[in-house]
Amino acid sequence: MRVNTNVNALVAYRNLTNANSAVSNSMEKLSTGFRINKASDDAAGLGIANKLRAENKAMTQASRNAEQATSMLQIAEGGAGTIQKMLERMKELATQAGSDNVDDAGRGRIKAEWDQLKQEITRTVDTTKFQGKKLLDGSFGASVATAGSSALASGTTFNDVKISGAKAGLYTLSNTGAGVLSLTDGTTTETAAAGADGKQTVSFSRFGVSVETTGSYDKDATAAVQNGTISVAPGSNGGDFLVSSSGDYDGQDLISLDKVDLSMGTSAGLNLNSATLTSNGTVGEWQDAIDVVDTAIGKVNTALGSIGASQNRISYAQENVKTTIVNFSAAESVIRDLDMAEEMTRFSKSNIISQAAQSMLAQANQSTQGVLQLLRG
Repeated sequence: MRVNTNVNALVAYRNLTNANSAVSNSMEKLSTGFRINKASDDAAGLGIANKLRAENKAMTQASRNAEQATSMLQIAEGGAGTIQKMLERMKELATQAGSDNVDDAGRGRIKAEWDQLKQEITRTVDTTKFQGKKLLDGSFGASVATAGSSALASGTTFNDVKISGAKAGLYTLSNTGAGVLSLTDGTTTETAAAGADGKQTVSFSRFGVSVETTGSYDKDATAAVQNGTISVAPGSNGGDFLVSSSGDYDGQDLISLDKVDLSMGTSAGLNLNSATLTSNGTVGEWQDAIDVVDTAIGKVNTALGSIGASQNRISYAQENVKTTIVNFSAAESVIRDLDMAEEMTRFSKSNIISQAAQSMLAQANQSTQGVLQLLRG
């Protein structure tokens, strides 16, 4: 019999430690509901689950993108629908004025309403926006062309240019001194205060353009930024929306919408200004105006058809991405989530073994008490 080394107690203690470790591990899993709480639980599984979780979050945001695209299209549809009603009224007016049963005074009153409707169409196009970007003037999806923007060239005093509803074209930016910047498109000029030296953002709300100056900007130095240009390139489409996350982020994961241009005076838009009417308009002029309105109505119908088709496509894309989200969540759950029933069985077993090991350790510690009887003689 040995008293310096109680081998049985050491064995019981080792088994008790292992059992307590198993109990602790089971309690951690049962309290979190996860099978993998740290890399040592399943390193390979954790890597796969983390990738699935990242994909799932990206897909969830893609679904939100689709919802935002749908909201944007609904706003565009509302504006286009209102323009359609005004064009219908304009055709009615032109048909009335194009008949000899209306005198010159009557045609004058009709033209007054005609002009008001033209102004309202322009206002509707200018105010139909989504997050500050105009939807019906063909500018949605436009971008700043760095190569054609000398204001952003190396060594100038501007860091960045941002646009929100700016039409495509070339703008000239200059510093008039005394902390005032000027922006013009060749027809309209807008000034904005840049009354401090150094970095700041200056906005030209009429154009939907804002510029950021560098830290070296000097409000009193005019020569350094005179005649700097900002080039806004037209979008090839009506905006891109990332509605999936398959890895083809600049390809199949994008839905590109058709551009909608219902602006008044451009040939790409409604081109209503091509209807030439004198002060009251003659019968012939009003009859010609009906053709112009018919063409405009056709363009609005084309725009509405494009908006409706895009809404349906995005709806299907969103339905697909939501199904993918469910499947990705299920795949991650198989790896990461805990089978509570199985782990509870394991916990009960480990708990019983722990209690048994404690009892055996107590017995092993008592086994050397027999030595005392020998020592008493």
